[in-house]
Amino acid sequence: MKLKQYIFDYLQKKQPVRNPRFPHLDRPMKILLIYESDPLERNDNIKSIRQDLLKRQMDVTMWGYLERKEIVSLVLPQSRILGLGDYNLLGKPRDYVVRDLMAEHYDLLIDLTTRQLLPLRYLAMFAEADFKVGLNLGEGVHDMLISLPDFTPEQGELAEIEASWLFNQIMGYLTTIKSLD
Repeated sequence: MKLKQYIFDYLQKKQPVRNPRFPHLDRPMKILLIYESDPLERNDNIKSIRQDLLKRQMDVTMWGYLERKEIVSLVLPQSRILGLGDYNLLGKPRDYVVRDLMAEHYDLLIDLTTRQLLPLRYLAMFAEADFKVGLNLGEGVHDMLISLPDFTPEQGELAEIEASWLFNQIMGYLTTIKSLD
């Protein structure tokens, strides 16, 4: 496991320097949601978040991850769930995953991950997005981090945190903070 983390850290250092642009939520945007899928691959809470964003005239793409070899969900243009087979032995996404991810450019990446999952950290790192936001899990791939007062990344996972709660926190901050550009 430490080798996988070492490789991630090495690749993260080789990423170009980012020049993030704060999102204007009052305009139509292209948004990428990344999340940990539920075992049944239904993800009703993520779908309701997507519906909320669609009502705001946003174009939403969802990429999930489930720690299982066989994924039964279809790969659709707006929704995809990755599994263990989409990553190599060193934990890095396979070339076709990176190619598909980088083929689209997004205005905003919303990371709804509530625990340190290397496969989702890779997605957040490789995604082409003007602004990336997520929970402060200590990985350093986001432009804005949401921190919880009683949690440090070293404590591990946040099982009690729901993706919908995290989404509401993120949207609250993004709507409160106004962009200067």
